[in-house]
Amino acid sequence: MDRRLNLIQQIFSELNGISIEIPFSSDSEFNIIGKIKVQIESTEEYLSFDVKIYPEYPLKRMEHESITFSNKDYMLYGHVMGDGSICRHTSHQTDLKKKIEIDINSLKRWIWKYYLNKDNDNHYEHLILQPKEFKENHFSFLFTEVDYTFNKNQFGFFEYSQINNGLYYDKVIFNHVIQEFRDSSFTKVSECKWSSAVKQLPHKNIGIYVFLDNPPARMGKFIINNWADLESLVSNDAFTFLYGVQKNNSKLKGNPIPFLIGYSISEKEIHWQVAILEIGKFPIESYKEDKVWKGGFVDEDITWGITKNCSYDYFFGRGKLAEKITKSKILIIGVGAIGSMVATTFARCGCTSIDVVDHDIKEPENVCRSEYSFLTGICNKPDDLSNELFSISPFIDVGIINAAMFHVDTKVSQGLINSTHDLQRRLLHYDIIIDCSTDNDLLYILSKLELNRYITLSITNNAKELVCSVEPNSYNWVMNQYENVLDNELEDVHNPNGCWNPTFKASYNDINTLVQFAIKHINLKMLDDSKSLRNFVLKTNVEDIFSIKLDEF
Repeated sequence: MDRRLNLIQQIFSELNGISIEIPFSSDSEFNIIGKIKVQIESTEEYLSFDVKIYPEYPLKRMEHESITFSNKDYMLYGHVMGDGSICRHTSHQTDLKKKIEIDINSLKRWIWKYYLNKDNDNHYEHLILQPKEFKENHFSFLFTEVDYTFNKNQFGFFEYSQINNGLYYDKVIFNHVIQEFRDSSFTKVSECKWSSAVKQLPHKNIGIYVFLDNPPARMGKFIINNWADLESLVSNDAFTFLYGVQKNNSKLKGNPIPFLIGYSISEKEIHWQVAILEIGKFPIESYKEDKVWKGGFVDEDITWGITKNCSYDYFFGRGKLAEKITKSKILIIGVGAIGSMVATTFARCGCTSIDVVDHDIKEPENVCRSEYSFLTGICNKPDDLSNELFSISPFIDVGIINAAMFHVDTKVSQGLINSTHDLQRRLLHYDIIIDCSTDNDLLYILSKLELNRYITLSITNNAKELVCSVEPNSYNWVMNQYENVLDNELEDVHNPNGCWNPTFKASYNDINTLVQFAIKHINLKMLDDSKSLRNFVLKTNVEDIFSIKLDEF
């Protein structure tokens, strides 16, 4: 420890523009602490910072920097946390001396950008808060944007549904989705933009809200932590409303009730913070001023919960597919290994309207190479997959199409008067149809129809190749690939229940690698209007594991 302490002291003493104000020492937790002065470039001015170096340094502490520079005198400036520490993100380095140099340079960049230039970031920085437990539990509330403009000091009720509970570090967290907002007379004014599946969640509960003219902030970035500091932002009518809510729910004394506090963060976007109140112990009081009774908040800490804006653009903000895909009405035919992977990928990548059709049953042996779960047991594949998709995205609507499409509406009906016209009319409802059924008879029939966009995906035995047709009348091309071009050996197949039920061999990894490659290729083509999507084949090379060859036709 002494050697490390002396080395750190020496490194800091040799840094340009840095002087040690309080020599470094170790505390009881083996941290190294001290104080430095950093000269502001081209001036005689210095800024002082308390330095704390954790035992992990120069490695990170979990996902946080293991060295802090702090001074509460600088909290008015940007990127300073509640404890006065400077918010920085620096690069990885295992050499102690080089890492200290990197961190000091990042501190100097902060001084230049936020202390001297007083920069403001283009993106919105949410108020800094530390969630607290209510009776040993945490609470979270997820919301989306609404098509409604809240007014200053508007207040009322909101409905919410509970979803799965979990652990927030070492405490239980009760998770909820906000469904809709009502005014003080309980008339509906707006609803969150969830999918129909989320809107239909049962056991709706009631909370209360107030909308403020300004954020409940101090120094522009830290959330108010005492109810008394919030009083000036809330109207007297809102206090009367809170009194009424508590009085009318006296039988629920001791129960928690969420109190949403909303405010605008831009011209178009609002944000909600949630405080957890206890019925019977609302932090309010009444007093007389100029012979008029008024309401106010008491001097008491606020128990802040957790809120997250889960609006579509936030939810898929880290990346989604081209809008030509995400905004399409999609039908996936066949939801076995390939189809289920396409469906879950589309759900995770921003698609909001998917219908599925399959006549098959999901059985335990399907789980190892598709997107199903074991614990749902034996059931219809479309039913099971729809539940999987609902659990992925709160914005997706999934329709289950009658499995008669596989047989009665196509094969049995072919040749009947108007049957082809009726089938085509029904399928033109879809912008994209992805056929993963590997049913050549169905391919033969659907290829003859004039559809908006008909894509087929299939994989050869052992997942050596993936065949994708994207053009009308592709039946002949697909059949030629399998019969004359590709080496699709069908002798070595998997027969789990005898020769009547053979299936091709391939692992989840084998299939998913090709399916994701195919989806990426399709997406890139549809992102660029100047590029046309053509039939293609993906080929793997056993001798070169890094080689996946794409041939377009």
